[in-house]
Parts: sequence; C-alpha cells; structure tokens
Amino acid sequence: MSEPLDIVVGVRAEALVSVIIPTYNRAALVGRAIESALAQTYPHKQIIVVDDGSTDHTADRVKGYPGVEYVYRPNGGQAAARTTGLGVAKGSIIASLDSDDVWEPVFLERAVAAMATLSLDFVFINWYQQMPDGRVIDYFEGFKYLRPYWTGRTESPMLFTYAELRRLYLECCPSPSSSVVIRRESFVGVWNDRIHVADDWCLLLDIVLSKKARAAMIREKLWHKTINNDNIYDGRNFYEVLTLMYVDDTREMLRRYSGRLTPEEVTVLQVRCIDHSFQLTRLGFATRVHYGRSLLKLGQAFLLNPLLFSKIGWKKLLK
Repeated sequence: MSEPLDIVVGVRAEALVSVIIPTYNRAALVGRAIESALAQTYPHKQIIVVDDGSTDHTADRVKGYPGVEYVYRPNGGQAAARTTGLGVAKGSIIASLDSDDVWEPVFLERAVAAMATLSLDFVFINWYQQMPDGRVIDYFEGFKYLRPYWTGRTESPMLFTYAELRRLYLECCPSPSSSVVIRRESFVGVWNDRIHVADDWCLLLDIVLSKKARAAMIREKLWHKTINNDNIYDGRNFYEVLTLMYVDDTREMLRRYSGRLTPEEVTVLQVRCIDHSFQLTRLGFATRVHYGRSLLKLGQAFLLNPLLFSKIGWKKLLK
C-alpha cells in the first residue's frame, strides 16, 4: 500500500471512485473485468456495469457479484453506455474499464494518489497489450507520439505542460478508456455518440481544449488489454479503422473544435483526415473492395481543404 494521500484541491484520500464497465454480449469476459475492479486496493469505489442491450447471459453473470450495480439499456454503442453509467455514478472521480480489460490491484490507488498530489484533471496509465500473435508488449515503449515528451525524463507520474498536453491530444490519443481516471468536476460534456471509435479521445479533448488542463501519465504497466475480434478499435480490419476513426471521427472533431483551435491546429486535423483518405483509397483499390466509398471519402477530403489536398496528393505521387 502507498503512504496516506495528501489532501489537495478537488481530490481527497477518501474520494469515491465510480468505475463504469460498459459491456455488450461479453458474458464470458466481463467477470474478469469486474473481479479486477473488486480487487482494487483502493477501498472507496462504486462499480457500475452498463449492459448495452446484450442478448447473451450477461445479466446473470453480472448479478452474481454482490455490491456491483447492474444497469440495462437498449443497444446504443459504447459512448451512450458510458454516459448512462455516468448518470448513475456517485463518485467525485470517474474511471471507465472496458469489459475485456483487467486492472492490476494497485491501478486505482496509484491513479488517485497522482491526482491528489499533482492536482490533476486526469491521469493515464501504461499497460500490457496482448497482440493477436500472443506477444505481450509495453505499449508506451513503442508509441512514437510519446517519445518527444519523455526523452530525458524518468519521473512517474510525469506531468505535462499545457502546451505539451494540447499538442499531444491533437496528434493522437495515448489513453484508451481503460487507462484513464478523470476528476468529475473536469468533465465538460459526456462521451460523444456521434463518434464511431474515438469517443474516449473526444471526451479528453473536450477537457483539454476547455481550459488549461492538468494531466500526467504513469509509466508503470498497471493494466492488461486483450485483443479480440470484437474490440472497438483493435478488433476491426484496417479499412474500417481508417474510415471510421481516422477519417470520419477526425471530421467530427474538426466540426466540434474548429472554433477553439488555432489555424495551425486545424491544419493538424485536416492533414490527418486528408492523408488517411488517400490511404483509404489506395487500400480500397489494392484489395478491390469499396471503390465507390473510397472515392467518396477522397472527394470529401478535397472539399475540406483543396490546397492542402493537392500538396499531400503530389507528395504521395512522388514517393
């Protein structure tokens, strides 16, 4: 166990953490997630399982755990399920655990300690990622977008400056749902159900772009991510990921945030959308599927910024 936590503005040692576990037809897996939440060394927790319209025996599985709150809703996707859980949550700190992931017992303890001592809006934590071929990797170690920020630094938790945080979350999302613990007061909205894949990314961008947010990362690997064929991101084929996350979800982010971004930041999102639209078209023609859909996305990318589209297109032709 860690030393007693100091009381810092907004987070106290005895703060209640509400853990939201959204699930859909994962009766065989959800028990592992629930058990890892129940096994947390941090004692002040509320565990809520939101069943997003399952047709298997998820309800019976969840109801076998005393003290775990079960909420059923018609199927509406992961964002809507998390938001339903937020409506039931009583805690001043919110965490969301995907139903096929597992936390180490000290996950919440370390997260709350970091939030208290550094007065954070949110903290995110490294993980063991199980790959489809059976390998288990240190995710942060191989994540290129984090390297510029931690080069020459060894502390953990590692606090970001606001400029670093803003740039990082416009470039990528280093923190899927199961890795993040958020102060409830820091929420400025709910999980965006217009987003196909990146609803967790959008939620954190809402926070980062609304004020000078404070966030840190914990380098130690304190949870396990399992890759299977129904993961929202990793379970999809690459064509779907390109279409839904890197093209459609990026367009939604542009619609949502353009008024809060500098021209340079708008360009970051436009480049991502246009570049991946070209990748989508090449993949569609290489695999001889979705020709019409690919060309439609490419046309939408041209209308987004014709000059930038031309520059990116010429670079790709000259490769």
